[in-house]
Amino acid sequence: MLEWPLKLLKEDPFFEVELVKVWNFSFTDAYEQIIAGTRPDLLMVLGDRYEILAVATAAHLQRIPIAHIGGGDVTEGSYDDAMRDAISRMASLHFVTSTSAMARLTHMGFSNIHLVGSPGIDFIRHVGWRRERPIAEPYVVVSYQAETIDDTNEFADLVRNLDPRKHAVFIQPNPDRGSDKIRNQIARIEGPHVVHEFLPHAEFINLLYHCDEFIGNSSAMLYEAPELGVKTRMIGKRQRGRVIPWGDGFASERIIKILKYTHL
Repeated sequence: MLEWPLKLLKEDPFFEVELVKVWNFSFTDAYEQIIAGTRPDLLMVLGDRYEILAVATAAHLQRIPIAHIGGGDVTEGSYDDAMRDAISRMASLHFVTSTSAMARLTHMGFSNIHLVGSPGIDFIRHVGWRRERPIAEPYVVVSYQAETIDDTNEFADLVRNLDPRKHAVFIQPNPDRGSDKIRNQIARIEGPHVVHEFLPHAEFINLLYHCDEFIGNSSAMLYEAPELGVKTRMIGKRQRGRVIPWGDGFASERIIKILKYTHL
């Protein structure tokens, strides 16, 4: 989601850019590696995970302006919903991916809201991610995340309803509450299947592009699959309320223009 805007930012001499990967960051990690280290003029973050909330909180306490990509979305089956709104509350600049997200942030009283579209669509349209089909046989991709709002787990039913004539490619869930149970269930699956702990984004997009069906409750079912024309089967309520983002391949150019000319 950030690869294309990051590329364009680094190519623009107006900006000095530093990328910090915050997977599993705590508040202390965020403060020590971002705030106490470089102390940027602006922190740009994407999404709604707890690591992003930790980074945003550390920046907010030090009065570092925050630009937030992806605010205003809704995911009723995940505690990310509340964290996304908290990040938006601390942000000074909002880059949204849909008109409904823009309306929601406006209703919440925020300003500096810009409909830029999804930078993930920029990646799909501009990056050379297409490769040969990764699996010769017909296959489906399964990405099932924990429903952290109430711990509902429909993974066993999902597996029972898979087409036995097709290979299943499982993507391990994010390290949220309840993900250990899903990982244990994946480990007990019998028969021909593939399990990926992690895939580089280009490989993931190529895997989706060639699959017969994408099954589960990943946000990629709304953010990437529609652009790829992939058939999806949504399970449960984790993504309930989220809409398919708008995009024309130029979200990153809009983000950069706004960063240059908006006074914070």
